[in-house]
Amino acid sequence: MRKIILLLLATFTFAFTLNVWAESMDQSSGCGMGWYLFKKNSLVSSTFRNTTNEIFSNQTFGMTFGTSNCAKHDIVKKDKQDIYFAESNQEVLALEMAEGKGEYLNAFARTLGCSDGVVGDFSKEVQTNYQKIYDSNSTSPKQMLKNVKDVIRVNNNLSKNCAII
Repeated sequence: MRKIILLLLATFTFAFTLNVWAESMDQSSGCGMGWYLFKKNSLVSSTFRNTTNEIFSNQTFGMTFGTSNCAKHDIVKKDKQDIYFAESNQEVLALEMAEGKGEYLNAFARTLGCSDGVVGDFSKEVQTNYQKIYDSNSTSPKQMLKNVKDVIRVNNNLSKNCAII
């Protein structure tokens, strides 16, 4: 009988601790299969939500791919990859755009989702529109990226074969 009482007491303590922990997690765990199954916002539901999400590992999958009512996590969002590339390679890109060729320029085209078949067209188009892309001596990487995307949107071939966001 002592073992049963001790086990129940340990279980209650663990459940209470888990519920307190789960309540604090409610603000950041609003997605995954657990939220579909246990919609009520209570300590018990929160525990079951988090346990379900942990057992099936669906919350991590959901944040990675934007499923199960989860928003994609910033780490896996591809829409920031282009600005990082532009900022990291600003000087080289300016030179290669002026020349209309170069491996950084090719990599930049691929970063913007351009298929291999149009990388050459991309290079020629940014060279032709260099003055529009770098409209001043102090064009920031962010502005340059916006200008390049504008050039892509105007060109029918590039707009179909580049996956800009």
